[in-house]
Amino acid sequence: MDFVIIISGETGCGKTTQLPQYVLEFEIESGRGAFCDIICTQPRRISAMTVSERVSTERGENLGESVGYKVRLEGMKGKNTHLLFCTSGILLRRLLGDRNLNGVTHVFVDEIHERGMNEDFLLIVLKDLLQRRRDLRLILMSATMNAELFSNFFKEAPTIHIPGFTYPVKTQFLEDILEITGYKLTSFNQIDDYGQDKLWKTQRQQVPRKRKNQITTLVEDALKNSNFEKYSSKCRDSLACWSPDCIGFNLIEAVLCHICRKERPGAVLVFMTGWDDISCLRDQLRAHPLLGDPNRVLILTCHGSMATSEQKLIFEKAPPNVRKIVLATNMAEASITINDIVFVVDCGKAKETSYDALNNTPCLLPSWISQASARQDAVPWSFER
Repeated sequence: MDFVIIISGETGCGKTTQLPQYVLEFEIESGRGAFCDIICTQPRRISAMTVSERVSTERGENLGESVGYKVRLEGMKGKNTHLLFCTSGILLRRLLGDRNLNGVTHVFVDEIHERGMNEDFLLIVLKDLLQRRRDLRLILMSATMNAELFSNFFKEAPTIHIPGFTYPVKTQFLEDILEITGYKLTSFNQIDDYGQDKLWKTQRQQVPRKRKNQITTLVEDALKNSNFEKYSSKCRDSLACWSPDCIGFNLIEAVLCHICRKERPGAVLVFMTGWDDISCLRDQLRAHPLLGDPNRVLILTCHGSMATSEQKLIFEKAPPNVRKIVLATNMAEASITINDIVFVVDCGKAKETSYDALNNTPCLLPSWISQASARQDAVPWSFER
């Protein structure tokens, strides 16, 4: 399809903020600016809002002039808005009432690797729409994706890769963290405390699983076959009793204590699986004598269920001599950049939608993230130093 192009690029290369502007400027210079109507979808509300603010600032305009945004129950656009950032759900809602997207000239679908239900269904609808709207241009973008897969879906659509520059990122794995911090894993301190309200969730971790999932088995086999001779006996003992099924609240707490006491200044981003983990870890950290001291540490949370005003707090700088710690889900890896992040602690898991055949219902369960997602968790913050 000549009217579809697929763009993959390193995180921070400017796909989200620059490419829509290039298209808008080209249309203006070609004398078609008044008829240009660009929609750029984002997987999450906070992404749509922060990107629109960034683009309008770059253009020296107020938000709502030529650049606007629209999310559920909230939006800012005007009669002269020609570039609109919105969530995938908002575009699908528009397609319900306007199946031909009349007046729209370009559609950017960003972060298509997310592969949610809305995103996949949107691609199906847009592919069908392109048969009726030959003048519509579709641009698919992502930092981590199988470009060939999407190219085949759109009948050998051309692909472009954009390189990017990042500062060096030093990656420390579990064995390195155990060696550096001196933390000793036992069968008891790996149990995550979810409080009295969810005592069942805490107790469930102590019950051995009748059947291990495939990834847990692979992890355990990899540990057995790995050579950790360069690490101390204490570290090797910890790895021998490590439980892949737990998140590791206590270990994360120990890592954050080490960062606050011995590492250079800078904010910390901690990736967790969901609100239960975020809220319980936050309560545990606030009870710690160091991490719970508001004069030394500022603890913030970021989750899709939070109000927009609360989500935006993560972008504000902490007071002098106070270290900011942000507890977030993987929503923080897509299209947003927190400028003062220096350290990233990744639990290596995220909640994914799966199907429960026994109960005939979809459910959200923690799953190990891919290597591509792990790289994207780390890379965005290497642009801001």
